[in-house]
Amino acid sequence: MASLSKNLEYAAAFAGVKLAGTLSPKAADRLGVGLGTIAYHLLASRRRIALENLERALGTEISAEDRTRVVKEVFRSIGRSLVEFSRFGITTQADVLRIVQGPGREVFEKALAEGKGGMMVTAHFGNWELIAAWMAASGFPVDFLIGTQHNEKIDSLLVGFRATMGGRIVRLSTSSRQVFKSLKANRLTALVSDQHAASGGVVLDFMGRLASTPQGPALFSIRTGAPLLPLLLRRERYDCHILIPGEPIYPPNSGDEDADIAAMTKAYTKFFEQNIRKYPGQWMWTHRRWKVPENWRSDKHPART
Repeated sequence: MASLSKNLEYAAAFAGVKLAGTLSPKAADRLGVGLGTIAYHLLASRRRIALENLERALGTEISAEDRTRVVKEVFRSIGRSLVEFSRFGITTQADVLRIVQGPGREVFEKALAEGKGGMMVTAHFGNWELIAAWMAASGFPVDFLIGTQHNEKIDSLLVGFRATMGGRIVRLSTSSRQVFKSLKANRLTALVSDQHAASGGVVLDFMGRLASTPQGPALFSIRTGAPLLPLLLRRERYDCHILIPGEPIYPPNSGDEDADIAAMTKAYTKFFEQNIRKYPGQWMWTHRRWKVPENWRSDKHPART
């Protein structure tokens, strides 16, 4: 039964990919909006999570009516991103360099000139997959850290999309040694770091609530001297995405590794928060980001959960 379910899941995904590939970029974007709208109405639990997250994070800063509007925008943004991602290959590297605009290149050039590589950290914001494609299309030596999907066929499909845009793929499950090797070889690594860390995370304030955030990016930076390079990509139109670079974050080298990890993680998380507040409809509010108990006390826990 599990095998049948996976095959049906893959068949639906494959059919959607083929359909998206027959459309013009503008029509494909409309398809993404339509899929996102359908998902908004069908995925009641995810819709509820997003509304609850918005209410708890932004409180009175945003009305109930505006929360509903933002959540609809979130679902449509996810649908648009999925369709854009499925068109990797049809969308060429030259297309990526045309539709991704704004500053950012000089940040990576500076890091590589320093000879220690760099850790690009981003969030599930806008079309985050296009950042990796843009880095590769720009000629940067980059490794993409990715997770593994439960459906092997869909996992292979997604890896294939990423591979068509260049860059090397590194699995998160086996990433540690490869990341150290990449940074020592003066390469860039790219990963998404805005979801709940079930273990080994740094507990810090995010959007006014405690959240556990992965310590990996800061730890790699401290151990190698490579800077953390925060970067977001905001969708403006289907054919225009704007890079939002943050300030490079270098290891404080205070002698207290836990404190340095916490400080660096807080810095890039604050950058994420500032832009999420500015463009709330571009972030993926649909996941359970805040799982730290309300009665958690820092004086009874180490810096890492």
